Amino acid sequence: MTTKVEKETQTYALDIYFDETTMSLHLKADRPVLRKKGFPGNWKPVMDEKEIMSEENLKALIDQIFQEATNQRGNFLEIDRKLSKVLQLGPYRIVIVYPPLSDGLEITAVRPVKKTTIEDYNLSEETFELLRNTAKGILVSGAPGSGKSTFVQALVQVYHQDNHIIKTVESPRDLMVDDDVVQYSFTHGSHDEVRDILLLSRPDYTIYDEVRNKPDFELYKDLRLTGIGMVGVIHATKPIDSIQRFIGSIEMGMIPQVLDTVIFIDKGQISEILQLELTAKVPDGMLSEELARPVIVVSSFLSKRKLYEIYTFGEQVMVMPIPEEGTEGTPAANRKATISGYAKEGIEKKLKNILNCEFVVKMRGNSIELYVPEFVKGKIIGRGGSAIGELEKAVWVSITVKTFDELPLLEVKTDISGGKKSGQLIIAFPDGYQNKDISLLVGDEIKQMRTDANGIISINDRNAVRQIERRGFVVVDDR
Repeated sequence: MTTKVEKETQTYALDIYFDETTMSLHLKADRPVLRKKGFPGNWKPVMDEKEIMSEENLKALIDQIFQEATNQRGNFLEIDRKLSKVLQLGPYRIVIVYPPLSDGLEITAVRPVKKTTIEDYNLSEETFELLRNTAKGILVSGAPGSGKSTFVQALVQVYHQDNHIIKTVESPRDLMVDDDVVQYSFTHGSHDEVRDILLLSRPDYTIYDEVRNKPDFELYKDLRLTGIGMVGVIHATKPIDSIQRFIGSIEMGMIPQVLDTVIFIDKGQISEILQLELTAKVPDGMLSEELARPVIVVSSFLSKRKLYEIYTFGEQVMVMPIPEEGTEGTPAANRKATISGYAKEGIEKKLKNILNCEFVVKMRGNSIELYVPEFVKGKIIGRGGSAIGELEKAVWVSITVKTFDELPLLEVKTDISGGKKSGQLIIAFPDGYQNKDISLLVGDEIKQMRTDANGIISINDRNAVRQIERRGFVVVDDR
C-alpha cells in the first residue's frame, strides 16, 4: 500500500522547477519561466528571462506528466477535457491548457510550500476550544493565496488526532491529508452522488474545498443540517463577504443553523473570527417596537463586539454595520438615511404589486409616508385601520397614508418653455440636477422622468403638456 509519506518521496518531472519557497510555476510556450516565490500572504513573482520554455520542451514535459499520472499510484487525472486537463500528482496541482482555448500552450503547477500545525497559529486556549469542539459549521475565508488551505490542513490534523472520521470534497483533490482521510471529487461524481454517500456514511467532519456556486451552498447546507461538522473554504476579501455569499443561496433564517463560525485568514494568520446568532429584535438604529423582526447578529469572537446585523427590510436583505460605542461613528440621522436608501426600492417594488394606483413613498426615519390619490385613501386605510395594518405587515414598516395634495413640495427654480416641435414642453432644472431621476405630479398621475446631462426634461405627451401649461406642475421627488 502506498502511503502519503511514500508519495511525498516520489520524484516528479516538475521537481526541478521548484524549491522550498516556490509556490507556483507558470509555463507558456516560447516565454520565460515565471514562478511565485514566498509563502501564503507574502510572495512575489519571479521571472527568469534566460530560461525560455520552447513549445517542444513544453510538450515533452506534458508527456512526462501524463506518464507519471498513469504509472504512479495515487495520482489522478481530475479533469479531462478536449482543450484543458487538470491533474493531481503528489503535491502538485497541474492545469494544462491547449490552443485555441488559450493563445498558447501553457502549464500552471501549484504546490504547498508550508505545512503547518495548529500550534503555528498561536491560538488562545479559548480559540482552540472553539475550533476543536464548539464550532460545527465553519467557513475558512480569505483572498487567493492567503493561506486558507494551509490552515484547513492544520485543522484536519486536530480532528484526526481526536480520532474523528473525516472526509473531504475537493475539485481537484489537492489537500495534503493523512491516508485515513477519504477524499472525494466532483470530477468523478455528481453533487447528488456525493450527497448520498456522505449522508449514508455520516462522517464526523467534512472538509469542503471550495464552496463556489449554488449547488455547493446547497450541499454544504444539507450536510450541516444533518449534524455533520462542516469546514468550508471560500474566497472573500472581507470576513463579512463570505456570509453574504450564502444570502440568496439559502434562506436567511437558516444561515446561523448552517454557519456558526467564520475564520478569516490574512497573510497566513487568523485575522478575524466571526460568530452568528439568530434572534428576534428591533434592528440597531430603529426605534419602534413594531419593527421587531428576525435578525442575524454577527459578532467578533476575538474582540467580543457586535459588528453587523442582517435582516429583511421591505424586500431587501440588509447587512448593516453596527457603529462602535464611544467612537465618532455614523451619526444616527445618517444611519437612518442609509437604511432608508437601501429599503425604499424594495418597499416601492412590493407596494406596486399590492396597490392599484399611483403613489409616492417618503421615508421618515424608520417609517414611511405613503401619498396616494384622495379617492383611494379610505380604501387603503380600511375600516378601523384593518387594511393599512395588513399593508404594514407586508412591508415591515409603519405607514402613514396621505393624499397627493399633502405632498411636501421641493422648491426648485425651473424654466418651462415650448420646444421646437409642436406640443413639446421643455423643463430646465438648475445646477446639480443633471442626470437625476425626477417625479412629477401631473393631475392624479406621477410621471417618472430623468434629466439629461444638461438638467433638462423634454415632455412630448400632449395631455401632460396641456395639464402642466394649464395648472403648472409639482416636483415631488428627486432621487
